[in-house]
Amino acid sequence: MEHGPTSYEMLEYQIYAADCENVTPIVRLSDSSEKDILHALEVGAQSILISHVTSASEADKIVKSTRYFPEGDRGISLFTRNHGYSDKDFKIKMKKINEQMFIGVLVEGEEGINDLEHICSIKNLDMVYLGIYDISQVLGVPGDVKNKKVINLIKDLVKMIETQGVVAGSVAPDREYLKLLIESGFRF
Repeated sequence: MEHGPTSYEMLEYQIYAADCENVTPIVRLSDSSEKDILHALEVGAQSILISHVTSASEADKIVKSTRYFPEGDRGISLFTRNHGYSDKDFKIKMKKINEQMFIGVLVEGEEGINDLEHICSIKNLDMVYLGIYDISQVLGVPGDVKNKKVINLIKDLVKMIETQGVVAGSVAPDREYLKLLIESGFRF
């Protein structure tokens, strides 16, 4: 939903389509607004990736807004898609939803890079996704993701992420870059 024209109505249809094939899509939101996160969750998202995360406090707020009490402070509405539009077995559903939630944050700017170690320490954060194109811009080589400065930095960052037990993710523009990412320790 960050770079495309998808509305919440279209998102719900896309999630239904993915469900038909037993696929759990990851919904990428452009910011950490609790309202937008809740809206995506209530139309059925179980996996969220939030762009432009700059601090551990923001990552913590994101994680808590996706989980029900006692792990978080997600708002409750029983009559939504993720609860089967029913209050039946509500406490069981809340526990299951908390267990199945997958949360990722996208770090792509200088602030986020500088606070990465603290971001990775947030409980229940599953993935840190490195935005290599924006990182290339931070390093003064916009779009040149194969530049040594970019490659050296992301290799250092992936070690930091994976050392803390969080999955490191990114995008590969081609197979050669995919091989580089995998060899560097990226798992997504």
